[in-house]
Amino acid sequence: MECYLYCTVGSIIVTNAEQDGHCVMYDQCGRGRYGHLNCYYNGSAQQLNDEETVKMLRELCPEFHDDKPFTCCTKSQVEKLVKDLKLPRRLGFGNCPSCVRNFQKNFCQLTCSPYQSRFLRVTKTIMNDDGEAMVEELEYLMSFKYAQELFTSCENVEGIFPGKSLLKEMFCGKWEKDCSPQRWLDFMGSTPENSGFAPFQINYVLHNETEVQIDGHLFFPMNEKTTKCSEPSELQEEICQCKDCPDACTL
Repeated sequence: MECYLYCTVGSIIVTNAEQDGHCVMYDQCGRGRYGHLNCYYNGSAQQLNDEETVKMLRELCPEFHDDKPFTCCTKSQVEKLVKDLKLPRRLGFGNCPSCVRNFQKNFCQLTCSPYQSRFLRVTKTIMNDDGEAMVEELEYLMSFKYAQELFTSCENVEGIFPGKSLLKEMFCGKWEKDCSPQRWLDFMGSTPENSGFAPFQINYVLHNETEVQIDGHLFFPMNEKTTKCSEPSELQEEICQCKDCPDACTL
């Protein structure tokens, strides 16, 4: 779909801003009940100029391949993202390159995508002491295909307990063996109030459609490319071991 200034899809007016996307969050403005909160920001992506920060981001999220990429995250947010994603890798996801790559894409897009407004919808903000709005809750529109393929690539990865699924034992809350893509994402997006660990509430909403209308606006659920656990990822040439990926046992 292409349009100049705006075009009409059914009864919805779609502006170029909606089509191309922009930021809904940028930087961090203070603390909420459960940790640091991102500033609400309805504007264009900003250029990352610090070489070391760009290097860190590219190692974690190689989709940001430009020398000075435009993103919706700052140096401090990139540093926090790198720190936060170390634990899942160390617990076991890091043993399966495609799993960890698919897993990280979820958070790379949430934190740094220059097109956040295409798939993120801020639903609740609070004010800091300086009168700045901070994001306390949002909807993350995601393709069911991406969610299912992410889940499948990580489902059998062993954690610190041999023969036990890390995802089901430690990353799905009360659901454990009854975990599903939606339940896994629900747990990852929950704050301590809802038995999770997120600093703000992320409500993952899965869609089969590539375009979704909400309150007269058009959204495009996140649908990044995934890699099967039996295939090498963009980060490493190795595939997952047989014990972490049944499909790799026949190769």
